[in-house]
Amino acid sequence: MSEFSPQAIEVITSNLDDIRRRLSLEIQGESAGNAAGGEGISPEEWEAARVEGGTNVLLYGVPGSGKSWTIEHEYCCPDSVTERLVFHPDYTNADFIGQILPVVDEDRQVSYAFTPGPFTAILRDAYTHPGRQYLLIIEEINRGNAPAIFGEVFQLLDRTLERKTMDGVSYPVGTSEYGITHAEMAKKIYGDPARKVRIPSNLSIIGTMNTSDQNVFTLDTAFQRRWRMRLVENTFDQVRASLAEARILDTEVTWRTFCEKINSVIVGNKARMVSAEDKRIGVYFVHESELCFDPQAQPSEGYGTIFDEYHALLEQEAAQSLSEDGEKRLAAIGKAVMHNRMFPEKVIKYLWDDAFQFNPEAIFDTDTMESLEQVIHTFVYSTGRERFQIFKPAIRAALYSDR
Repeated sequence: MSEFSPQAIEVITSNLDDIRRRLSLEIQGESAGNAAGGEGISPEEWEAARVEGGTNVLLYGVPGSGKSWTIEHEYCCPDSVTERLVFHPDYTNADFIGQILPVVDEDRQVSYAFTPGPFTAILRDAYTHPGRQYLLIIEEINRGNAPAIFGEVFQLLDRTLERKTMDGVSYPVGTSEYGITHAEMAKKIYGDPARKVRIPSNLSIIGTMNTSDQNVFTLDTAFQRRWRMRLVENTFDQVRASLAEARILDTEVTWRTFCEKINSVIVGNKARMVSAEDKRIGVYFVHESELCFDPQAQPSEGYGTIFDEYHALLEQEAAQSLSEDGEKRLAAIGKAVMHNRMFPEKVIKYLWDDAFQFNPEAIFDTDTMESLEQVIHTFVYSTGRERFQIFKPAIRAALYSDR
């Protein structure tokens, strides 16, 4: 059996020490400060083991265009760690970054300590685990005052485009180019309140916003330029066939046909809108389950419409003359009508209240229907093609032009 020379043993031992050091970057479960200092790992070694390429991406498009689908299929990896949150008008910088809050210990004594928000928490996790990719997903980013919510960490959104040495440490591509001084954050992330805070290169931030939201906060140019803007196109190219080709109730019109025909009318209505393109219906605006027809909503023999049958049963119930079979039928009708209302309550209501808010006559038959209530009632209690009598004749003809 051969023996290793002293020089070989020294090399093997050195390699094992290096492996142990690298592993400690991943398995250390305490604070990043303890991991970095307790194991004797320098910031340079810490960053040398880090995944690079972190970025800020802002996905925008019409409601239902597939922004969340794009994130899941194009940005998330099987091994990535994801944190998801939603901005709203009451969301603050303290909610996002963290704040001093009272803490009760085991002896019921009250003290005050910095409680990290989701941004600080994911920075700490990403820093502590340099070999993993982290994603912070901010849905509806423009529904909150984003520049105010980010506050001073707004500066961190500038990312390096090449490896850069800062404060004596070589940082990988995608690290914050400028650090900020924030003692509480630095203490939580690094265990060192004096260290400058930076977004690590293994953390990406992805935001989404609907371009149709004209009544919420705007994102100024200084904020937007720090993001890679990406328009999510509103097309059926990637939409599953089970949704694209799903028929809307019993009308024989597919969701794809309805979307494409109505959206062409919306775009053509731009003279009456600030941005008609932003008012289009998103291809993912509905789910298959909201399109399928419940046949229990078909009228029984002897009734012209389901509305007639429904109210006849209600009158019998009020007169306490409803039979057991009538009770079952009444319950079935109620359930079926409730289901069949989902499409008009979501899509038709959007068209009336939003897309054609200022000129419903451009698409709806306002000569016979003057209110949304009449429109919804007509759609729900009609059958087949008659449901679309809510629209002008030209619109109805377009929906069935391929048949």
